[in-house]
Amino acid sequence: MGRGKVEIRRIENKTTRQVTFTKRRNGLLKKAYELSLLCDAEVALVIFSGGGRLFEFSSSSWYIWSNKTLIFLPSVQLTKNMRKHPYFA
Repeated sequence: MGRGKVEIRRIENKTTRQVTFTKRRNGLLKKAYELSLLCDAEVALVIFSGGGRLFEFSSSSWYIWSNKTLIFLPSVQLTKNMRKHPYFA
């Protein structure tokens, strides 16, 4: 028997929300790594927590990836937290 369907909505309890964020973040980072390994793909992942903390994964050099992609993003697509981060300042 499979798992029940999870209703996608904001978790009100702060502790439960943080635990869920940590578990899902780790799962997402693992999937990004697996995708890069299995498919020989360049993968980059940037995650900002609710508190503004930055988590990142890159299958190749972050600098090379950022030169190919982020520099060409219009400033309107950079989030408020990204603008505050020293890398993007």
